[in-house]
Amino acid sequence: MITLKSKIIRNFTAGILACVLVFSILVTLFVTFNYQELIKKNLDSRPTQVSNWFKKVNNDPSYSKEDMQEGLENLARDLEVDIYFEEPDGAISYPAYGRNKINNYLREEKKFPVFNINRSRRSGTLHVIYNGNFEPVKKMQRDFSMAIVYSLSISLLIGFIISLILSENISEPIMKISDETINLKDGNYKTDDSLTDIKEIETLQTNINYLSNNLQKQEEIRKQYAQDISHELRTPLTNLQLYIEAIKDGVIDPDENTMTVLLEDVKRLEGLIEGLKKTFDEKVEYLEINKEDFNISELTDSIVQSFKANAEINNIDINTFIQEEINFYSDSDKYSQILQNLISNAIKAIGTDGEINVYLNADANEIVLRVTDDGVGIAEDKIDRIFERFYRIEDARNTKKNGHGLGLSITKNFVDALGGKIEVDSKENVGTTFILTFIR
Repeated sequence: MITLKSKIIRNFTAGILACVLVFSILVTLFVTFNYQELIKKNLDSRPTQVSNWFKKVNNDPSYSKEDMQEGLENLARDLEVDIYFEEPDGAISYPAYGRNKINNYLREEKKFPVFNINRSRRSGTLHVIYNGNFEPVKKMQRDFSMAIVYSLSISLLIGFIISLILSENISEPIMKISDETINLKDGNYKTDDSLTDIKEIETLQTNINYLSNNLQKQEEIRKQYAQDISHELRTPLTNLQLYIEAIKDGVIDPDENTMTVLLEDVKRLEGLIEGLKKTFDEKVEYLEINKEDFNISELTDSIVQSFKANAEINNIDINTFIQEEINFYSDSDKYSQILQNLISNAIKAIGTDGEINVYLNADANEIVLRVTDDGVGIAEDKIDRIFERFYRIEDARNTKKNGHGLGLSITKNFVDALGGKIEVDSKENVGTTFILTFIR
């Protein structure tokens, strides 16, 4: 499996190599086919030099034949060529030799027509024989080839460096995102918000951050839900346990009223478990409200009765002042959990030897529930914090029984979900009153 960085380097380098090779081939062919003759002509101008000299001297009457012969011999030696003049009848005049016979270069010959001294007619043909020297052309081709090799090497080096930088700029943020996904898999939802100038990678980073935040939020909800459901299950289980222990010890008679209370707690426990099951359906929200008409007076009395055993064991009196036949269109399960939490907290606040009063009354517009106790109370500077999640009043009595500071937080959430409001009136070492108001 090849890495993205290696793939970018390979592809980028291969692309540069292909471009340089194509460019080199095209330039080489262009030079070879279009400029070779021109270079050859420019590099070997000796025949033209001989022709120009001969024509000049041939038309100058001051030059004798001896001077002509001597001048051509000197020119032949200097330019390394063979020269002779062919008369119209085929006779040879002014032979001069200077060409190296053992030269391996190709033999070339050029002919130039000339006139006699009086310029009346063509007097013959000048022959110049020389060895063509293609070494400059070949040298230029070799130099050009070396230049191509150097340019190819330098281009590849520059391309490789650019591809390294480019691949680093692309692969580094991708590797960071890859590391973040591994962290997400391991439950670490902290993400890096470092910016990148690549739009696609920035979009991917944004999506990863969104996913991370959602997963973190879901994890927090899961933990919160586990703690909340544990707290809600504890209250009816504790009541059942205490009732059964009281019956076993003979403190309470297993009469019809006691069995009814136990059955109500079992039903409430069953309802909580059913609610727990429903919340695992992704289409059901944790605070989903299922409203129905129910007699809140009877439900309130039933819940209070379920705490009788717990209260009697701790020598606590629970008194009820309930207006009869109050009907309420709301979620009975959420209301039950609210009242259970309030009474359970009141018992914990008292510890032993105290009194709890539960008031329920209504008018045409609202229903008011009050739960009072003569427990330790709450300090004034802490009242505003009692509904915070996990907040516990550590200086209260029986702090070992105060739980995890979830009851009142859950109660506040449920009251808000039912459209009600909750107020607290408390004095330290005197007692506490919780006042709940619901719109009918």
